[in-house]
Amino acid sequence: MKAEKHLVERIFLLHKKDSKELARHLAFRDYLRNNRQAAIEYEDLKRNLALTAKDRSSYTSGKTEFINKILDLQ
Repeated sequence: MKAEKHLVERIFLLHKKDSKELARHLAFRDYLRNNRQAAIEYEDLKRNLALTAKDRSSYTSGKTEFINKILDLQ
């Protein structure tokens, strides 16, 4: 069956409430909520990757450096 162009892929993450990965996710979210310029930069990065990444894996990898830089500030 041919994929429809208007369909959008969605990714859902599940974490245990006391997991380190959830804590990292929430710390990143909170940082973006409190730092407008960082949120704009992240949005721009994601839009660019959506246009240029060859697949989901390269899209995710393209965000890693930015995310780690933010989390290292915490």
